[in-house]
Amino acid sequence: MKAKESAPSQLSTTPVVKLPNAVTKALGVKLRSYRELAQKSQEQLAHDAEVERSRISKLENGHINPSLLTLATLCHCLGITPAELFEGVTATLPPASQGGELRRRNQAHAEKSPAPSKAVNTDHRAKRSKA
Repeated sequence: MKAKESAPSQLSTTPVVKLPNAVTKALGVKLRSYRELAQKSQEQLAHDAEVERSRISKLENGHINPSLLTLATLCHCLGITPAELFEGVTATLPPASQGGELRRRNQAHAEKSPAPSKAVNTDHRAKRSKA
């Protein structure tokens, strides 16, 4: 029997985001500074947030992409808000359809931009008339 050959996938030609990157590094620097300001060791913060100590190290060095829930828990344990953690973090990443890298290997994406929608009355800021 001959194995079926699959058509080449675009996923194999588009690189996956490498870590650390500008976003994860910037977030890691902020996390470390708030941890040090709270006078906590990586081990203490990990214990408080119920995560492994190595995860704190990887976060601070930008080597992992944390979930929003993990970040919210860390912020709680540091006595800060997520807004404070992200304050000053200006790095962004473009989507794959605009030349950026995939966020994960199995991520689907369009080869080109979709046509703009023909929405009617899209100005949601229009003032309502008073009766």
